[in-house]
Amino acid sequence: MLLTVRPARTEDVPVLADLYDRTYRGGYSASFDRYGPIKPGDFWWVQTEKELLLLEVNHKPAGMVIIGRREGALVAEEVIADLSAARDEQTFVQRLGAYLLQHFRRERAERLLLRTTEANPLGLSVARSLDLGFTNLLIVTTFRPRSRHVVRAPEGYAIRKGTPADVPELVRIYRECYPVAPEPAEVEGLIRRSEVRAWVAERDKYMVGFLLAEAHAGGFGDLIIGVREAHRRQGLGRALTTPAMNFFHGKQLPAVGLSWGLDGLAQAYYRGLGFTTERIYLFFEKSI
Repeated sequence: MLLTVRPARTEDVPVLADLYDRTYRGGYSASFDRYGPIKPGDFWWVQTEKELLLLEVNHKPAGMVIIGRREGALVAEEVIADLSAARDEQTFVQRLGAYLLQHFRRERAERLLLRTTEANPLGLSVARSLDLGFTNLLIVTTFRPRSRHVVRAPEGYAIRKGTPADVPELVRIYRECYPVAPEPAEVEGLIRRSEVRAWVAERDKYMVGFLLAEAHAGGFGDLIIGVREAHRRQGLGRALTTPAMNFFHGKQLPAVGLSWGLDGLAQAYYRGLGFTTERIYLFFEKSI
């Protein structure tokens, strides 16, 4: 069996798009940051941002590798193949793993990082063959709003649309809730965009929470929420989310919620709203 790895060319894209769609059957793609089927045009975009490699078995297309970056570090984001093309799967996995190790070393990477889904046997086999250690997981949850709902704030609270004047206090809450927060100018520019909506929660005219919702160009609704610690578990998360879901319903978009494996608060929030787990990305790595 001859395994060849080379940069993908324009003429390879239709085959790769078909393989990707058969592998994932739609849903949210972390590599493309899109929801739904991945089309040839999406591959042409990703080629400008990441390394797109074609896997050939005996000179015939059999799979792909997408290599990008996460927090500045090189990461193999996708390892996909039609294993029926390889008569000896173990040899295929070993040779692909050896290629990845060589590629990362050639790029002077200190660690080999691999991301794969829990349902991708090739990705899991490569991780095992390279003796990579599991480090984290990213849970993809989705919810498709079926109708509009009336916004009802918990007793003693009020929900209203956010304005640029709210940005300084909104950013303060953001910093209380997350380890990294955008600058006020960035948030103000965000809420002025036509595809973005903002809502804030108040108690006695004092801001205690916010939600930012975006009708993402990738075909899904994205949101981020923050509630001050003293005002959590009062139903504010659900109240703030209701107008966002109405917004996504009007755009006919599914909402996508992403949470890391140890973020139990985010996972409970999404479960409480009716989000269901669509897929799980697993992260593996080792020093090289």
